[in-house]
Formats: sequence, structure tokens, C-alpha cells
Amino acid sequence: MPYFVCARDGAGQIILKRDTREAAEKKAAELRDVGYFEVEIIAKAAEKAA
Repeated sequence: MPYFVCARDGAGQIILKRDTREAAEKKAAELRDVGYFEVEIIAKAAEKAA
């Protein structure tokens, strides 16, 4: 299941994709440390082909 890390800074918003929850949490912490705000992790269920 992919995880998306969304964060904002003074210039705009970024969205980063990570494959594991642990990687998403690590990146979210790094973004907070460098000054991003409104940092959140969104889990998206994998879509199945018809």
C-alpha cells in the first residue's frame, strides 16, 4: 500500500510517495525538522485492475 507524505512551506505544498509506513514516518519527521508544517501521512489502498 503506498503512503503519501503531504507538507506545506511558505512557497507551496509537496506530496511525496513512500512504499512503507516506516519510510513515510521518517520522511515526515525530516520535513518537520527543516521547517515544513501541516505534515500528514495519507495511506491509499492499492487499486485493482478490472
